[in-house]
Amino acid sequence: MARPSNTEERRLQITRALQQVMAKQGYEGAAIADIARAAGLTPGLVHYHFAHKREILLATAARLLADHQQRLQAQLALAGPSPRAQLLAFVEAHLGQGATADPEALACWIQLTAESFRDKKLKAQLERAARDWRDVLQKILVEAEAGGERVRPDPEAAAAGLLAVIQGYFVLAATARGVIPPGSAAATAQVMIDGLLSPKPRSRR
Repeated sequence: MARPSNTEERRLQITRALQQVMAKQGYEGAAIADIARAAGLTPGLVHYHFAHKREILLATAARLLADHQQRLQAQLALAGPSPRAQLLAFVEAHLGQGATADPEALACWIQLTAESFRDKKLKAQLERAARDWRDVLQKILVEAEAGGERVRPDPEAAAAGLLAVIQGYFVLAATARGVIPPGSAAATAQVMIDGLLSPKPRSRR
């Protein structure tokens, strides 16, 4: 495998620095000087690789999305073939605070959600990701239905509903964090899965 170029390494270094700073200070509070300091670079070198801070934000979002997709697929694979276990793994990957949790990345997700209301390009990135996640959920729910579960109201609506719950937690965390009891997000979403799935009644002969 070819080694990443110096430019790619520097850009990665800068996006990781923004992630680090943004998790602590928010996007608005992340000055180029702060990003440069966290990256161990000069502000001039940061500007050499990115014309402005918004470009760093979009590159950081793309990297976080790619990293998250890899972790999600790994957790779904570990969950095994059970659709119910895969749904629980999906929720845990997005909202969990266990061993696989990444508090810094989660803090950045909250900031990205807030910034997406002001940036069309960032909104488009997150919308594509949401569609991909919806498709993953819908596929799991279709498999659940094929395996004998009753999915209410149907796989498409159930997938959208569960994703809306997850995204709703991100929005609340960005706008009214105190509304969410600590540690409750994943547990509540997991309980909702039980409401979406139930064994199909056996037909009477």
